[in-house]
Amino acid sequence: MGKLIALLVILSLSALITGERIVNCYWGTWANYRSGNGKFDVSNIDANLCTHLSYSFFGINDNGEIQSLDTWLDYDLGFINQAIGLKSQNHNLKVLAVVGGWNEGSAKYSSMAGDWNKRQNFINSALNLLRNHGFDGLDLDWEYPNQRGGKWEDRSNFVTLLREIKEAFAPYGYELGIAVGAGESIASSSYEIANIAQQVNFINVMTYDFAMASDGQTGFNAPQWAIENSINYWLNQGAPANKLVLGIGLYGRTFQLSDPSQNWPGAPCRGVGGAGPFTGDGGYLGYNEICLNNWQTVFDNNNAAPYAFSGDQWVSFDNVLSVQWKMDFALSKNLAGAMVWSIETDDFRGHCGESYPLLKTINRKLRW
Repeated sequence: MGKLIALLVILSLSALITGERIVNCYWGTWANYRSGNGKFDVSNIDANLCTHLSYSFFGINDNGEIQSLDTWLDYDLGFINQAIGLKSQNHNLKVLAVVGGWNEGSAKYSSMAGDWNKRQNFINSALNLLRNHGFDGLDLDWEYPNQRGGKWEDRSNFVTLLREIKEAFAPYGYELGIAVGAGESIASSSYEIANIAQQVNFINVMTYDFAMASDGQTGFNAPQWAIENSINYWLNQGAPANKLVLGIGLYGRTFQLSDPSQNWPGAPCRGVGGAGPFTGDGGYLGYNEICLNNWQTVFDNNNAAPYAFSGDQWVSFDNVLSVQWKMDFALSKNLAGAMVWSIETDDFRGHCGESYPLLKTINRKLRW
């Protein structure tokens, strides 16, 4: 009986640990403007598939204050309030406000982080945003300190900024997360990793975009070896495993082949692939677009990732199998969980099978 009780305790603890893993769903709210089956709004979100919903994006002004980037969508259409309302469907859901993103650049954030007054403007506006709307925390996605118009002092200033935010958030219990560049080349230039890790609840590691058409050849968006190298680098630099959240891209990077008969990884390309019917951007296809294409698909075991091609079009992406491999790695390293960029490009309507196949795969591995 004693052995049985001990086994039940172990199983219960295992379930508890598994249940606490993060599944952070970034949501690009501009998907509301997509046409047809690509249109995505709050009604399309299954709140039970996420522990965190990251509402993207807010920006900042030249004084460092947080501002809406789409007031009509955020306020007139009521997207913020509707997002907060999802907590009625999942009482444990945390809804975070995400500030930054690629389009915001780095210069304004560099200026803000290096100026005490602007930092206070940022922090006070963050507190107002969270309090006034019922957000549970903030995700700061500065892409990237000391790059894209930044300066070397950004590295230490970023630590200072995060420490001051943490102190301001403490009385209210707000969570603080960051999204960071994954690979060593970006991370070593942008972050004092051990120091920033002390200031935040979790770190969303953007383990994707490892190959682009600008490289001049086809390549994998998120090969397993690159993900493992990136996470191991963050761990070795002092980031605790229980704060690292592994990024999964629910999209693919596309390439136009220079010669359609050369359609393997590393083949020459002449530029980005054609735009998809939903996302509408060259070089990028959502998984909900890729799965509808009747392209020849190959799973590359060396990279633990699929690619597909048709004519001169080539795409690298993640599917259920490659996501399973990535989750097994996250579990083997005892990481905090996984995040997705972004929820609206999964097959959320289930046109290729079950709805949200990639996000559900993550949940089956980490939470269910």
